[in-house]
Amino acid sequence: MTSREAAFRVLLDGAVASRGGYFAPLEGSDRALAELLVSGTTKWVRLIDEVVAAHSSRNLPSLDPRVLWALRLGVFQLVFLGIPPHASVSTTVDLLSHRGEKGFVNGVLRSMGRLRGHVELPGVDDDPVRYAGLRFSYPDWIARLFIERFGLENGLKLCEFGNRPPPITLRVNKMKTTPEKLVERLNSQGVMAEPGPVPGSVTLLKGVRVTSLPGFEEGEFVVQDASAILVSLVVGARPGEAVWDVCAAPGGKTTHLAELMEGTGTLVATDIDGERADMVREALGRAGHTFARVLVGDATGPFPQEGPFAPGFDRILLDAPCSGLGVIRRNPELRWMRRESDIPSMGHRQSKLLSSVKGHLKSGGVLVYSTCTLTKEENEDTWLEFLGENSDMVPEDPGEALDAASRRMLASSPFAGPGYRYILPYLSGSDGFFIARARRA
Repeated sequence: MTSREAAFRVLLDGAVASRGGYFAPLEGSDRALAELLVSGTTKWVRLIDEVVAAHSSRNLPSLDPRVLWALRLGVFQLVFLGIPPHASVSTTVDLLSHRGEKGFVNGVLRSMGRLRGHVELPGVDDDPVRYAGLRFSYPDWIARLFIERFGLENGLKLCEFGNRPPPITLRVNKMKTTPEKLVERLNSQGVMAEPGPVPGSVTLLKGVRVTSLPGFEEGEFVVQDASAILVSLVVGARPGEAVWDVCAAPGGKTTHLAELMEGTGTLVATDIDGERADMVREALGRAGHTFARVLVGDATGPFPQEGPFAPGFDRILLDAPCSGLGVIRRNPELRWMRRESDIPSMGHRQSKLLSSVKGHLKSGGVLVYSTCTLTKEENEDTWLEFLGENSDMVPEDPGEALDAASRRMLASSPFAGPGYRYILPYLSGSDGFFIARARRA
């Protein structure tokens, strides 16, 4: 199977999120091309459809799915990757078996090839939401949310930044190696790497399969974005303390908390899903943290008032399930999977989680609430409602727990309030996050 055939199957079957199985026979540059074709076509599908519609004699809804996805894949190669027509058109046509389909796709692609896919967009001043939605290929509701929430200039920057390829950042397991040693080891084996933007991190300068890197199986590092690393640093876990990571899967923050605790004290990690809890156990095992305890349970309900829950916790991290609009560049399909109607129900569940876990926090203990999304409802609305209903929770600046370099990532965002700050991707270069911190009086 060629890269294009594998990508075509993934797109046609709607298997973007589980494409690994489709790509298993591919290696090296073939797999990289297949990944690029899938992620790029998925990301740009709205603008691609606008291009197709401008050059097709048939309405898009009337097209057979095989024809439509072949056209989308061909447009991405021709217009977005700049692959010459003789290569992009012929390889796309070869994906189809019927003569009539081949002729139609060939004609549409060659027509747009002559004009390089040019289409007219609405003016940004006339209709900024539709302009942003088409220009950067987002559903209108996300474009509108970004513009209304952060202003036109910032909203456009968020849309644009969400289409950039994300960096690969590694968080080094300080109990096994150092960033300097890992950079040296990777560079010696031809993997270009440099020190990352936050303490203990390393940035890879070229895309690779991380699981094949030296040191992965030994637990010397985990893949974790700089913003996610900051969350655990804001928690500020210390050796000997009792810490609860509430929604722990897949385990990146749990292993970071374990490192900060230097293997001492009580660390409890929970998740509502048993298979995802197994991911946390695997991450802890690979990193060599044997003192942590992983439990399965719904944190909106009561946990047993015994065992590690009996005395309460010095620190609780609630990295809540959310709409994920801050990590769209890592999950291009997310923009088409989410619905605006999802947001209120997510905010409601996040409020229930906050109210429930707060009961397990010791007097003087620290609670950190974080999400990887940018909606007001899931972030400051939920947080401020929680503070209003719990007068014993005193907000603290999340930046107080950070070193100067890390604090700058938080300070770069003008969007902040009582105990909370946003990390905006186009300012930080990292994923979009909301981080809030409060101490129980």
